[in-house]
Amino acid sequence: MSQLDALHLLWRSSLAWEDVWVSYVSFWKSEVPGLLKLLAASLAKARLPLSWRQAAAFSMSEWLDAAPIMAGILAASVTPLALLRGGRRSASDLQNSWWLTRDLLVRGMGLCFFCGFLVSALQHRALWGSLGLQPVQRTGRRPTPVFDLFDSLGWGYGDWQLELVSWLGVSFSVQLMVGRVQSLFVPAFLWAAYLSIVNLQAPFTFSYGWEWLTCEVGFLVIFLCPLLGGRFSSWTPPSRMVLWLVRWCAFRLLLGAGMSKVGRNSSACWRQLTCTETHYFTQPIPNPLSWYMHHLPENFHQIEVALTFLEQLVLPFAMLVPLRSCRLLAAVLEIGFQATIVGTGNYAWINFIGALPCVAMLDDAFLLALLPGPLRKRAEKSVEAAKVQPTGSKAPVRWAARGYGALRGLVNLVLVLVMVYKSKDPIKELFGPAPWINSYDQWFLMNSQGVFGFINQHRVQVVLKYTHDASPGSPSAVWKPLDFKCLPGSPERRPCFMSPYHYRLDWETWIRVTASLESLWAQKAPPESYHQHLPDFLQALVVKILNGDDDAAGLMGVPLPELYRQGEPPTAVSIDFASYTFTSAKNSTRWWRARPVGKASLRAYGRESVVMPSGEVRKSPRGRHWLLALSAVGSLRLLELGFPRPGPMLAVVVLALIFVLVLSSDYVPAFAGSQLLPALKALGCAEPVTVALCQQCCYGLVPRLALGAAGVNATQLLLSWRRCWAEASAAVVLLAVAWISHRIDL
Repeated sequence: MSQLDALHLLWRSSLAWEDVWVSYVSFWKSEVPGLLKLLAASLAKARLPLSWRQAAAFSMSEWLDAAPIMAGILAASVTPLALLRGGRRSASDLQNSWWLTRDLLVRGMGLCFFCGFLVSALQHRALWGSLGLQPVQRTGRRPTPVFDLFDSLGWGYGDWQLELVSWLGVSFSVQLMVGRVQSLFVPAFLWAAYLSIVNLQAPFTFSYGWEWLTCEVGFLVIFLCPLLGGRFSSWTPPSRMVLWLVRWCAFRLLLGAGMSKVGRNSSACWRQLTCTETHYFTQPIPNPLSWYMHHLPENFHQIEVALTFLEQLVLPFAMLVPLRSCRLLAAVLEIGFQATIVGTGNYAWINFIGALPCVAMLDDAFLLALLPGPLRKRAEKSVEAAKVQPTGSKAPVRWAARGYGALRGLVNLVLVLVMVYKSKDPIKELFGPAPWINSYDQWFLMNSQGVFGFINQHRVQVVLKYTHDASPGSPSAVWKPLDFKCLPGSPERRPCFMSPYHYRLDWETWIRVTASLESLWAQKAPPESYHQHLPDFLQALVVKILNGDDDAAGLMGVPLPELYRQGEPPTAVSIDFASYTFTSAKNSTRWWRARPVGKASLRAYGRESVVMPSGEVRKSPRGRHWLLALSAVGSLRLLELGFPRPGPMLAVVVLALIFVLVLSSDYVPAFAGSQLLPALKALGCAEPVTVALCQQCCYGLVPRLALGAAGVNATQLLLSWRRCWAEASAAVVLLAVAWISHRIDL
């Protein structure tokens, strides 16, 4: 670089920093006064009870409007008193310690990332891959850091890249959950990878608030982790500033959920305290407890909704009061509330990522009290040991520790300033007439979360059936239910438990059918109207199943051997619509009562009328996902457990090779001209030019590789005079891989 280029780069950098400074000053001079005016206007318009007589005359709707204002006034009044009362605590006070808090936050974030990446690994190729129900083309309009890196490496974007990122995300999220090393590079990769998947803008992922919230909380967790270190790294104590940002996220999330229920676009049943009378059977994916909750007395449902408003409109303000009793009460009640939602409905990991920010209000003293005796003593020792700063006796160590701490503090301060700046839009949303979910930047650093403000009163459900009869139109043809994984279908089928896992096809079907076509039922529209509004992805699903596509069939609740009898797909699939409600409390044989939307509302599609080219029908070995999961997760876990011992390291190499073989065997055309095909030939594969031949070759190699590496680890385990958990784990994983690959029928 010439001296002139360096000066030009320096000049452009100074202009960029000048723009940042101008924007920040403008924020304080214009945005902050505007927000204060908005707050003042809300206070001025609020109708608050000034006497017991006025309070007694308030209607429920007026109380709902006044509740957040009164809670905010109370919190603002108590905060100065709490600050005056609070004395300086000693460094050894566990009530002022946050090591276990950080550990729980990080591991909880690992669970949320694990759910997201596992869903992506198992379902996204079938939903919006190149041969999926709604293929997505990458536009490059939004940041996708991992796929942008692939572009620079010449890998591009496609199905195998999506699967690779998803399975890497699964393995790294397991590391974040159970690993001893908690380097910030692990959550940083997970955040960048999940952001890359969400920003592909697939209809099954992009428009949902919990995806944005996963990115938002995942980004904050990066700044809680040490640069390099274990669970209790004394070089990186938990940052109070970052913990407050996580609490601010919890406050906005829960208050936004409450404000959306009393906003202009909310259902009238919220103010009438009757929403849960229909919620349990119209919610996206009910579980068995939903049936029992639905049949509780009417008074209970009213109390239930009232408590929901107390939890979402009043309790969040206790999070902002600097009193330990207030924050502990708010955290425990909020986490308990989220747990009850998990128990009465399937909402993926929404409630898990919703409860996770509340953990930032639980200190070490509270968390230690929840542990059993032996674990409590071990945790106390770990916390006390972590508080000893790594000053050492040498000056360079002290300087390094102080320099690292100062740099980390500066980074966290910049993070706080950025988040304060970005908070203006969510605050405006909260004070707006119709708060709802919204994102304000392409990185999802700050979002507003107003969820379930609208509640359906009816459940319109698509009903699919299939037959293998040679004459589908004959009266003697036998039609069987083609049920979704968890959506209502067969009336006698029990609702399922699936949270925190998530079936995206089921959820999107609920959005596009139940939540969207309720007006047709209310208007008593003819059956043809429902079929005219059938989503495109459901039409594509039927076509792919009739052509024998394995990925599409795997999205459904019918086992593949039944759906593809003797390898043959159904001869016809029918589509119908029905209104579903729970059966009465006296019914002991069925869960659902289905009522067709009209006479002659069924439409049938035969296999002959929807023939697809063979190259667009995907055939994948059953059990493939198990091999990918075991090899991806096992290799990373063994790398931590067994490094640098030869047996586990050999297992890591073999599992990584198995992962590459299994993944690449489905994408031979994508690797044409690469070094993969010559490598397969060197391993003994004869002309793997087609997908089927390549699969036979790769799956034939897997058990031999796995058994050989398992034998090495088993021998080392037998010859050792001490416990070798790494060798034992490697042998078990490799034997499982060999057993699964042996049972795969190609």
